[in-house]
Amino acid sequence: MTAEPVTETFAFACGDCGHVWEASFQVMFFTDPVGQNTQEYVDEAGKALRSPLADAVCPRCGGRKVHVMAPEFADRARAAEHADRPERHHLRLPHRHHDAPRGEPGDPPPS
Repeated sequence: MTAEPVTETFAFACGDCGHVWEASFQVMFFTDPVGQNTQEYVDEAGKALRSPLADAVCPRCGGRKVHVMAPEFADRARAAEHADRPERHHLRLPHRHHDAPRGEPGDPPPS
């Protein structure tokens, strides 16, 4: 006996390059003759997978450090990935002039 497939969408983020994407899978449920329930995932290309979570590979860099998140978080992560970054400001400290007279240790600082 086979139940109707269910569509599940997962969001992924690559820990190597930061790419964020979503993928939908058909989840097929089976009951074997002994009564054991099993499920199988089928990707958008029709390839059967034991789990999209275990077999996830980044489509951009091929990395395997893939994190799974709820689809609503993917929109936030994608927006952050493509957001305009403000210019970085560098802290500029005054430099001591090398030709400035130096006092002896323990002397009060110049005023």
